Amino acid sequence: MSTYALFDDAGKFLAGRVMSEADSSMQVELDSGKRVKVKSANVLIRFDKPAPAELLAQAQALSADIDPSLVWEVAPDEEFGFDDIAREYFSAKADAVQQAASLMRLFDTPHYFHRRGKGRFRKAPEDVLKQALVAIERKKQQALQIEQWAAELAAGQCPPPIREQLYKILFKPDKNGPEYKAVVEAAKRSQRAPLDLLQGAGAIDSSYQFHWRRFLYENFPKGTGFPALDAPAIKDELRTGAVGSSSL
Repeated sequence: MSTYALFDDAGKFLAGRVMSEADSSMQVELDSGKRVKVKSANVLIRFDKPAPAELLAQAQALSADIDPSLVWEVAPDEEFGFDDIAREYFSAKADAVQQAASLMRLFDTPHYFHRRGKGRFRKAPEDVLKQALVAIERKKQQALQIEQWAAELAAGQCPPPIREQLYKILFKPDKNGPEYKAVVEAAKRSQRAPLDLLQGAGAIDSSYQFHWRRFLYENFPKGTGFPALDAPAIKDELRTGAVGSSSL
């Protein structure tokens, strides 16, 4: 019986010393001293060294160096296990740390590898992967843009895209929009209310214009460019009433 075991606990990888083992379960002692009953089906790696905490730390660091795009290229089209990838990526004699690192990397990159069970995966179809990578890159660029705008606002400068959406951001915001998120982030950093922040950044030039344009935005969201409207012609003769005029 191996000294230690790494197991899946509802999507979180834990490791500890094996205290006892039955047909379908084992009792594992974690570094905290807590003892847990683990189903044998959830045990992914059994090992004798290094110590559990050391293995998890080393595997986490090593997993960051694994190139998921390279693994996707060499992975088989059919379902595979993390240990198969460890042997393919590292060596035929991949140790426990390398196996755990492979497991963590596969688990942390679901856009490359779809989960198929405990320690089992299947690589994503190429078209699905490309769409996912485009979406991830778009999200990354948006995050960078939000960071840039937030920094400018906190420094007292209002980016043009935020100035253009000033009233929408303040009164009818799209909370998923990057402009709104930048204002919220800048307000949090500078510990100022959004309106005060924007005023300090020069987005509000005139109190009168601010309130006037707010009124127009709330009451005429489609703008005030109304078409010309001619008054209807009066065709009937209007009779003069036989009454005298009076004034109050």
